[in-house]
Amino acid sequence: MNRDSSIIPKIIVILGFLSVLSIILLFFRPRTAHKHQAPRPESQEKLFTQVILAAQPQIQKLWEEGDRFIKKGGVQCDSEIRFEQHIGRSYFQCQPHFWQCYWSGGVKADPAFNIDMFGQTFHLRAKRSFKPIPSYAPEQRFYEILKGPYHGLNFHKGMLVELTLDEVPDMTWPVILTDTCRDVYLPERIYGYGKIDSKKNDQGFIWDNFDRKIFIDRFYVSNQQINEWRQLTGKIQKIITDVSKWPLPALLNFDEQVNFCNFWGKRVLEAKLFDAATMTPSDTKEALPERIFRPQTPWQRDLSKTFLGMSRINSDYQLTPLDCQLAQVKGCKGKYFSTDSVTWMGMNYALGFYPESLVNTIEPEKNLKASSRFDLPSSVVHELGTLAKWDGIQDPKLPIAFRCYEEVSL
Repeated sequence: MNRDSSIIPKIIVILGFLSVLSIILLFFRPRTAHKHQAPRPESQEKLFTQVILAAQPQIQKLWEEGDRFIKKGGVQCDSEIRFEQHIGRSYFQCQPHFWQCYWSGGVKADPAFNIDMFGQTFHLRAKRSFKPIPSYAPEQRFYEILKGPYHGLNFHKGMLVELTLDEVPDMTWPVILTDTCRDVYLPERIYGYGKIDSKKNDQGFIWDNFDRKIFIDRFYVSNQQINEWRQLTGKIQKIITDVSKWPLPALLNFDEQVNFCNFWGKRVLEAKLFDAATMTPSDTKEALPERIFRPQTPWQRDLSKTFLGMSRINSDYQLTPLDCQLAQVKGCKGKYFSTDSVTWMGMNYALGFYPESLVNTIEPEKNLKASSRFDLPSSVVHELGTLAKWDGIQDPKLPIAFRCYEEVSL
């Protein structure tokens, strides 16, 4: 799949009426509206097309920014998705279950989008066109999960939906929505891996990703994402049906982690990529620095100036809500899909939270980010570059999360 590092269109529209066999590929991005009023099309087909195209920005916003549609009272779709305080609003972005909830009337009584054109108000809706997923609910769906390619379109994962207008009821517009919210781009520059011996006058292991387009998952892979994988691979009996567990990190053995990432054309995150994503460069604009520094935390080069360092000195240190936003350690309340812990390039959960599975081609036995919510803030594991060994088998006493990354060619 081709991507550009600056603007990456990921929402694909399939233009096709029931009587049209050809498929036209368009990038579903908002375009500058013309100020002059276009004449009303004479045919219903052209009218339908122009109204749907005018609604693109609203559809895109619903998909990518579902969190902005949620009012104080939350959502009313307990079988699909729940609004809970310990689940960050990022969970509702590019979220199939939120899409299902919205068009089912779980966010507002009448979910239609009103499009004013040609002196008339048109009402756009998603169509309940797809078969039910019995593990979730008996009703038909407003979407179907696809694995690409599809009709010649090259993508890893997409969500097929159909749009209609109340005023033109005999036509539908198929759309493929792709996950524009999951990953972030790793800038091209020189990076360091691991810690260095301060007594040695060298830079340790350094590498670069010039001419490489690498995208890293922002969050851990969730149980909801595992459910989608199991649907597509026919492992229906393994689907987790408890809605409250869907946002939580998926706890798979290492072999299953590899299979999941590979299924979507990705890989389990590498240790050197983790360091690159979390060790903030001294100058983010300089891709060829003379020296590569290894900060001890993503937010402060000197750990002693952070709450983690203070906890090592003062055994009576009391954690604050701000501390827990930066790194969930022992004593913090669990929160998922939180964006307070974001690193310099947009990845989350650098320190604390869950131990994380990593592939390490440099030091194969160091395959686990050790810092986690299961260790006190005074623990020495809470420091970038601190890795441990994992045997690849999940242990209920120390659950291991993971994420994927993708490298694409232009």
